[in-house]
Amino acid sequence: MHSSPFTRVLHESFRKIVLFIFTLLSLTIISGVLMYFIEGRTGGFANIPDSIYWAITTLTTIGYGDIVPQTDIGRAVNSIITLLGSSIIIIPIVIVIGEIYNSLYKAISGGSEDK
Repeated sequence: MHSSPFTRVLHESFRKIVLFIFTLLSLTIISGVLMYFIEGRTGGFANIPDSIYWAITTLTTIGYGDIVPQTDIGRAVNSIITLLGSSIIIIPIVIVIGEIYNSLYKAISGGSEDK
């Protein structure tokens, strides 16, 4: 039974996307805990779950503004996390497009693995 090209691309991308999600979850937890210890209980960082919520909204570049770093180092970390979030959003797209390219290349070249 033949699967659609899109299904094959998703299957071939699966491990990379799972690794990406694991990395993103790790980065979210680490940055949330880091900000909790940097900020103390100021600016809405009252506990680790609230700090992880801040990390999620910052990494996804939503940034509601309900939890805001008050210290200079907290603001610096906030800026870095925001920049990381902006660049991280594109990674799954690049993974899938890369697999589409590889699939098309194999189809055009007759299935040869030489690149």
